Parts: sequence; C-alpha cells; structure tokens
Amino acid sequence: MKISLENMGGCRRRDHVRKKENEVAQSFQKSARLPGFRPGKAPIEMVRRRYAPDIQAELRENLLREGLRHAMEKEKLTLVDDPAVEEANFEKDSKFKFILRVDLAPEFKVPAAKGLKIAKKTAEPVTDADVASALSRIAEPHAHFHTLPARAAKEGDFAVVDYEGTCGGKKIIELAPESGQVAGAKKLWLWLRPDSFLPGFVTGLYGIQPGETRTVEVKFPDDFPHTPLRGQTGRYEVTLHELKERHVPEVDEAFCQENYKLPKSEIEKRIREDLTASRESAIRSEESRAITETLLKSTKMDVPEPLLEEERRRLVARLVEENQRRGVSSEELLKHKDEILAAAGRNAEENVKLSFLLRKIAEAEKIEVSEEEVFHEVAHLASHSGQDVRLFAKRLQKSGSLPSLADTLLRRKTVDFLLQHAIRS
Repeated sequence: MKISLENMGGCRRRDHVRKKENEVAQSFQKSARLPGFRPGKAPIEMVRRRYAPDIQAELRENLLREGLRHAMEKEKLTLVDDPAVEEANFEKDSKFKFILRVDLAPEFKVPAAKGLKIAKKTAEPVTDADVASALSRIAEPHAHFHTLPARAAKEGDFAVVDYEGTCGGKKIIELAPESGQVAGAKKLWLWLRPDSFLPGFVTGLYGIQPGETRTVEVKFPDDFPHTPLRGQTGRYEVTLHELKERHVPEVDEAFCQENYKLPKSEIEKRIREDLTASRESAIRSEESRAITETLLKSTKMDVPEPLLEEERRRLVARLVEENQRRGVSSEELLKHKDEILAAAGRNAEENVKLSFLLRKIAEAEKIEVSEEEVFHEVAHLASHSGQDVRLFAKRLQKSGSLPSLADTLLRRKTVDFLLQHAIRS
C-alpha cells in the first residue's frame, strides 16, 4: 500500500526550520576554513554565504528524515522501502513543505500459530540393505583399472578413444566452437553404457577392437544445448586405443582400517546414523513446505510491488546462474525467458508473503534470535566451507550479510515453532 505524507505533525513550522538551519550552519562553522580566519573561527554569516548550497541541502535532508520519523511514530507506520520524494521546498515564509510517497507493510490478519493441520509423515527406517549399499559406494573412489587383453568392446567397459565429429560435411568445432568434447577429444575415457555421452554414440562402439577406427552416427535432439547442431546428424570417426576394466575393492576390515582407521562396525554405525538423519531431514523439509503452504492459503495479503520486483530480480538472477552452471547456453535461456519470468513471479509473491507472515508470528509468539545463535550459525557455515571463523565473520559483517543471516535464523525458528505445535493427521 502506498500513501502520501504531507507535512504530517506540523514540525516544519517557520521557527522550527530556523532552529534546524542554525544547527546545520553551526556544524559547518566548526570545520569551515575561510581566508583570514583560523579553522572553526569564521563568523557564522560568512559561513552561511560561503556554504549556502551545502547548508541548504543538508537542512533539506535533515527535515525530510525528521518529518518521516515523526509521521511513522504518530501514525504507527511500517515502511518496506525508502520513501520517494515528490516535493520538498522551502517557501517564502521560511516554512518547509514536503510530500513523500511511501510503501507500507501490508495489513493482514495473522493466523493462529498453534494447531495448523498437516499430513503426518514418517521417515522410512534404515535397513541393513541400505547400509550395505552405502558401504559399497565408499569403495568406489578407491577403484583401480586394468587394461584388458585384446577383445571386442562391450557394455560396462571403459574405452580410451580419439574422435572427431562432423555435421553436414563441416567440422563440429567450426559449427559450434564452444561445444567442447561434443566436437572431439583425444584419449578420452568413456564408460560404455547406453546413457553415456551422446545418444547412440556408445552403442555404436559395441564390438570395436583396440586399434580399430569406426564411423558412428549421432542424431542430435531438437533441444540440444548447442543450437547449430539441433536436429542434425553428426558423424564421428572414432579410434579405440584400449579397453579398461574397473575393479572396486571389497569393503572389509582391512579396507576400513587402511583407509578410515576405524573398524568396519563403526563405519556401518555412522552410515546408519547419517542415513537416518538424512531421511528425517527430508521429512522435516516436506513438513516445512506443508506448513508454509497452509499459512499462505489461509492469509490474504496485498504485497508491495517494490518488494515483489526486487524478489523477482533476485530469483531470475539465481535461476540464470544455476542453469549456466549446468551448461545451458544463453540462447537456450532466452528461448525459455517467459517461463523463467513466470516461475520467478510466482515464487517471488510466495516468498515475500511468507516473510511478512513469519515475522508477524515471531513477534506475536515472542520468538527471537540471540547473538549467540547467530555466532553458532556463522561458526557452522565457516566450518562447512573450510574457512577460519573469525575471517568468515568479518567478511559477513563487511558485506552487510549478518542481518540477513539473523533473519534466516528467525524464519527457521518460527517454522520450527509452527511444526512443534502442528496437528498431524
């Protein structure tokens, strides 16, 4: 909601403006350096003439801040953005007239924090089979490879290959300079599985012998990341150098002692604890989504447009960054621009609404975040990122991120409170 503040409270009368102007002029006088006078000793009238534009500008800012603060206290207003100055003038009778356009926090009925209904969910118990499967995976980084004797390649082998691709008689590297290994490679290790690499590339190598060169055709999908290749047929000349077989060591007592300095039973115990914690965390995430969806559905609220726009921009930037990290091209992102903007718009409104809701519930239930809790969170984040906690804290403070971190903790504590008092059925 936007409202206009016009000289509310009458605190910008002629006498008040003169008093404030005097204070500003005197502050300038203390540091003024004028010819013939020691610093701070120049007559006030000379200072006024010398620094008139600066004094007027600072007086204007002081009166605007004061007027805004007075209006907020008198009318009990909560702003969500910096005010826009529509008018700010000194009139002939020395009065100061101003109009500020401000965005206010939305008014809404705060739903009951206790007794919200959500579906009951229970984490699946961790079985011995789950532990055994996880145990086998910890051996995979310790796998070693043997070169196989000369034979035909088959599914599951690791092939060491050279290849170069063409499309329509032209080299792919020329058609799509940023395509990387799609265009070609030397001594590339390729796991021979149907879903590896390009569609049809691996299956076209079954039966190839070391030292043999074979032509493989690939049909690029219509949504392929590199636009020049979409829907086209690529031809690759592939030379197999050698075949490798991977051997994963058995996770026995000797393996556990050698690599982890722990007995196998202790490693199994820790795996079980980690899997249990992970599943319980997943359940909590599902319940958190359920409780916040219930809150949002039960509350009507008009969200301030400036906050919506700011959150939209943030979400769009994050979506673009995530997709670029996944290798999605700028052309592909532009193609799906409308979808990205629509998704950001929906999520932005929910995020902003939820922020107001949780803050109001926290106030009503007297939920607060202590300095100690913020410190522990900073220490946790620093440890997780492998950084010195003091340096990490200084960087957060310098970047102005600590208030945001405290707000995140407050939201988390409030959701925990809602879950603690929820009714599960």
